[in-house]
Order: sequence, then structure tokens, then C-alpha cells
Amino acid sequence: MSATQVFAKFDKNNDGKLSLQEFHNAALAFCKTFSEGEIKAMFNDMDVDGDGQVGAAEFTSCIEKMLKEVFDFCDVDGDGKIPADGLYVSMTKLGKKCTKDSCAKKVQIADADGDGHLNFEEFMAMVFSDI
Repeated sequence: MSATQVFAKFDKNNDGKLSLQEFHNAALAFCKTFSEGEIKAMFNDMDVDGDGQVGAAEFTSCIEKMLKEVFDFCDVDGDGKIPADGLYVSMTKLGKKCTKDSCAKKVQIADADGDGHLNFEEFMAMVFSDI
């Protein structure tokens, strides 16, 4: 699944824009612990053109930028790859509950090129697969 497909999943009325309520549902799909204030702040940050809605381009650009920041955090040696043990260490530092085995399984499933690591595209696919 891509950011564009995630957008389409939450654009319930298919108008090419996410209302605050549609965005609220999308945000909680990513992280159930977001507060109402955090969701509204993210919505306002994504609404670059100020029309009170988040368009597909605004959504995908922002989501990909945020995921790149998380990817870079997990890619501790900066080689553009995240091994399973690196994913585990990073996720636990972020306060996520996971095990070494669950991280290894996620990497194995998302590792499209079979090199035992996640590149950015594989990382995005892994994140979006949970939505």
C-alpha cells in the first residue's frame, strides 16, 4: 500500500480531500494514542493551501516526509537500510511495544529484495501494511 492508497482509503466521500473527521480516522489508524489536539495540529500543518481540507498531494507529501524522518532515525549507521535488530532497538526507543521476533518477522515480510534489510520503500510498505 502506498501513501496515495492510504489517502484513498480514508477519503470516504471520494472528493479528493480529507475533512478533519476523515483525517482524524486516518491519524488514529497510524497511532491510536494521538490526542485530539495533536490530530488538529497535524491537520493544520498538512493543510498547506489553507482550504480547511487536506488534499491527496498535501497528505502524501507530508506522510512520506514524516516516514522518512522515522526511517532515518531507525537507520542508525546511515547506510539506507534497516536490519531487524535495528528496527527493534529503534521501535523500543520510540516506546513501541514489540519483540525482536516480531520485528524480524515484519522485516522478512516487507523485504521485497531479500537482502535482509528494509530500504525506504520497503519500510513504507511495512508501515502501510498495518493500516
